[in-house]
Amino acid sequence: MTQLGATVTREGIRFAAWSQAARRLWVSIFDEQGMREIERLELQREGEGVHALFVAGLGSGTRYGFRADGDYAPEHGLWFDPDKLLTDPYAVEIDRPYAYDWRLADRRGEGGDTASLMPKAIAAALPKPVQAAPPLFRAGGLVYEIPVRAFTMLHSDVPEKLRGTVAALAQPAIVEHLKKLGVGAVELMPVTASIDERHLPPLGLRNAWGYNPVTFMALDPRLAPGGIMELRNTVAVLRQAGIGVILDLVFNHTGESDRLGPTLSLRGFDNQAYYRHTPDGRLANDTGTG
Repeated sequence: MTQLGATVTREGIRFAAWSQAARRLWVSIFDEQGMREIERLELQREGEGVHALFVAGLGSGTRYGFRADGDYAPEHGLWFDPDKLLTDPYAVEIDRPYAYDWRLADRRGEGGDTASLMPKAIAAALPKPVQAAPPLFRAGGLVYEIPVRAFTMLHSDVPEKLRGTVAALAQPAIVEHLKKLGVGAVELMPVTASIDERHLPPLGLRNAWGYNPVTFMALDPRLAPGGIMELRNTVAVLRQAGIGVILDLVFNHTGESDRLGPTLSLRGFDNQAYYRHTPDGRLANDTGTG
């Protein structure tokens, strides 16, 4: 089975992405600040939609993104544009939060390169899996749904630098509060990286709940600046207190929104394959959420 994303080895990194309809795919390598593109390398088609390339000499911490080219016909669900830097759907870490910018939704040929507007994925060797533990939560127990940022943002017993983060949930004051309530499990509202809907920034507002995801594995740096280990440590502390943790993941829509939305990842790789469409080529919207 082909491993997609950036696979770090001792010798370098293997980059792999999937697109059935793209004619060409590239990986863009950026400097340590994620600001300057220092190399753009074309991936080779390996069959069944997989495009891959091994780059020797690169290691953990490498910042990168993908680009894809092919037909551009939005009315038929084709959005290929090599000027759009795309986040790896299999990224496990990104270097900054997403910030909505109208240029991310420009049609092909209308705007410039979007690399300066996009977070960069960070290649990383995943930590070793933890030993599977039996679930703590019992049927009929109390589940507490928590918006991570709002839950501790103004809590005076949480260190200021931790307020509004996943790490804050492991603070003694928070754990004791949950225990007093008799909570059997906390359900964390989405903590993977998301982007604001386009109508919010002009109003000075933001999507505080995270139900507009771009990544499905990379955590939002605003909520978990310590990445995967921050989440692991918090889960361990809560489990030690007898509290299970449930992660809320969103799969019925993404931050790429409708036909007027930004091209950030899946749309740019293979819109027809990753999203459901009606027979006339329009995006299906069965849920009414975008």
